[in-house]
Amino acid sequence: MRYKHMAAGLVAAGLLTLVMTGTAEAKRPCGPTYEQDGFGTLGTAFTLKSKHDDDGPAGSPFVVGEEFEIHTNVAGQIWTITFADNGKVFFTGDDVSTTTGIREQHATANQPGVTQHMTADARNHTTGETIHGFLDVLPVPGCGG
Repeated sequence: MRYKHMAAGLVAAGLLTLVMTGTAEAKRPCGPTYEQDGFGTLGTAFTLKSKHDDDGPAGSPFVVGEEFEIHTNVAGQIWTITFADNGKVFFTGDDVSTTTGIREQHATANQPGVTQHMTADARNHTTGETIHGFLDVLPVPGCGG
């Protein structure tokens, strides 16, 4: 009988943990995800995503995250990638592609009450192809905006 109560207690604790974890994770994103799919000047496909989030550094936790994927299946290409927010560059760097492409992810500070024009630009050093993606991320009142 004692083991039945212990087993029931463990199951209940497990379910409570599952519910609490799911609830906490569901509240983390602060707004909709904005997404653009497009093609570079030589036809390479890309996806740009951006959204408000509350996982920034202490003191300024509200950020706008940007995720940029270049869907090339050619390994070894060098691409220079630049992210900007309302024209202000917050990331630039070179990436070498793999057969699954390239994926860069970075965040910038949230600007409350301002539409943030997020851009991602890339240039392939070998082919000269360029990619320009952009999204307008609207302010979110419940997330520092």
